[in-house]
Amino acid sequence: MAEDGELFVDADAVRNEVGRIVSSKIFSAAKRSQMFLRFVVERSLANSAPKEFEIALEVFDRGASYDPEIDATVRVEASRLRSRLREYYDTAGTEDPIFIDIPKGGYGARFVSRRAVAASHAAIEDPPQSRPAMSDAADSQEPNAQFVPSDALSASPPSGHAAQRIRLSSMKDSARWRVGAVIAATAIAGMLVLIVFWIARSKQRTASPIRSLAVLPLQNLSGSAQEEYFADGMTDALITELAHTPNLRVVSRTSVMREKGNQKSLRQIASELDVDVVVEGSVVRSGDRIRITCQLIDARDDRHLWAQSYEEQMTDVLTLQDKIVREITFQTQAALAPNRERIASGRVNPAAYDAYLRGLYFLNQRDIDKSVGYLERAVALDSSYAAAYAGLAEALTTRGLGGGTARLDEQSHALAAAKRAIELDPESGEAYAALGLVEINYGKDWDAAGRDLEKGIALSPSNAMAEMQYSIYLDAMARPEDAVSHMRRALQLDPRSFLMNRHLGAALYFARHYDDALLYLRRALEIEPTRFGYAEPWITRSYEMAHRMGDAEHADLQELSLSISDEKLVPLRRAYQSGGWKAYQRSRIGLIRRLPENGCDLYEIGESYIRLGDRDRAFSMLARGIKAGCFWADSLPVDPLLDDIRNDPRFPALLQMAHLGSKASTM
Repeated sequence: MAEDGELFVDADAVRNEVGRIVSSKIFSAAKRSQMFLRFVVERSLANSAPKEFEIALEVFDRGASYDPEIDATVRVEASRLRSRLREYYDTAGTEDPIFIDIPKGGYGARFVSRRAVAASHAAIEDPPQSRPAMSDAADSQEPNAQFVPSDALSASPPSGHAAQRIRLSSMKDSARWRVGAVIAATAIAGMLVLIVFWIARSKQRTASPIRSLAVLPLQNLSGSAQEEYFADGMTDALITELAHTPNLRVVSRTSVMREKGNQKSLRQIASELDVDVVVEGSVVRSGDRIRITCQLIDARDDRHLWAQSYEEQMTDVLTLQDKIVREITFQTQAALAPNRERIASGRVNPAAYDAYLRGLYFLNQRDIDKSVGYLERAVALDSSYAAAYAGLAEALTTRGLGGGTARLDEQSHALAAAKRAIELDPESGEAYAALGLVEINYGKDWDAAGRDLEKGIALSPSNAMAEMQYSIYLDAMARPEDAVSHMRRALQLDPRSFLMNRHLGAALYFARHYDDALLYLRRALEIEPTRFGYAEPWITRSYEMAHRMGDAEHADLQELSLSISDEKLVPLRRAYQSGGWKAYQRSRIGLIRRLPENGCDLYEIGESYIRLGDRDRAFSMLARGIKAGCFWADSLPVDPLLDDIRNDPRFPALLQMAHLGSKASTM
């Protein structure tokens, strides 16, 4: 037992405090914060505050290639942990005997004994006259008093001590008391600073601006599973309208739809999507009436900011959407783009709106043929429906790129739909983005595409697809680092999208950041493992450019095995084993030549000839692939695989063939 006047704080007491924290309601579902806290506390008790790299490896299972400039996991989770600690001590932990803090600027934990601070406060308030006289000190048998500052608690006690501790002893002489008083005053000052810091941070959190938002899938309360498309479509429509809000990052539909039907807490969802607030609600359609109930929740402190129900006739559904969007932007203190409210509101043909929502639903489900059919029906029923025309242009282009059964006349059809959407709604960012998509993938009008995509992004700042298409444009213009920047923005808008992770990987490959490219390509496959064939070309090339030929061969064989029997791939394996990468490429050429030809098969054969150093055949096959419409030609100015032929006098002819001759300088 401690002597009279002494207070002890040992390591076990700190660990008990950690137990109270992690078992609290605030931390119970936050497994990452629990692990983070335990790790940091134990290392701090051992007088060895952990570094970011160590935390990444030990707590979050990151590999040795972890790069804090690319992967912000530790910093993000540290911010969340600090926020949860503040919330805990503001609520459930107000009477806890020990306070644990992780000051910014590092990852070391700091421990404060509230009883020790209270005792030191009492020591200062006692008058010196009540203390023992100095002469008494000579007769005292007590050891010299020790004070170990609470933020320097050691996990390794001095020899012979049973526990780590902070000790505050009574002083029997005024000189000692003065020293103790100074130290205690310092402790109190530190505590006061900490309290002021808490209050300031609490006020800052309450008043901090809302910069990001996610609209969670609206619940279908119509009583029929067949109405699911309507709830999803309304969710998508709200996201689209909110995406026009400047200075407010709105998470795209692909990422939020992954939250449908799960049992996660709002705090967890917001944390994973990295947003400040979430919108959740329900939709009911009964006959010709529709009712939507929404609430806005600040996920940073679980505060309900706003809740409201709206009901309108189906003909006034756009007005209903406009009311909800205006209220959300008001509550977030954001503002819609100029003229957006006027354009969005108005009456709509209920049948056309229903067809539009079905078209969006099937577009998200990747049933592109059905999507095109419903969107064509929507514009047939209402020829003034701008959003339906923009959706139709996107669906037609998607189908032309392999999402369905494309027809030769769809280029002009998609172009006309996009232009009609802009005529009807000159402030539609989606319409300009759709037009840029058509101009890149069909018309190869790069100047127009760049101009229209820039306008689409300006009008709809949270349009992830527009950012992705603009990244493609920037690579075609030989601006790979700018392309990476826009793809990072696209991924921030749609963090759980296979496509955004995959294309950021591709952009990083073009920018010659091969390890980073592989990181995002692997993340894409974690999201949708069945879509390996869409990521493999970038994986193989990234391995190859990083001189990891064995990994490149393995990845390429995996992709080929999706359409070619294992028996036919045996010669490729043998070729690599006996002759390495060049022998593998010769065998690959022989295999691909026997397949039904398409533009990209021809282009790939040309790439294999580059690897073999056969420039004449390389140029011949690349030209055939470009003429046949292979999309790989868009990357001619930046693809590292073409570096060996980029200075050849025949290379400008390939650029001209791909409509890039006067538009892009080469790397």
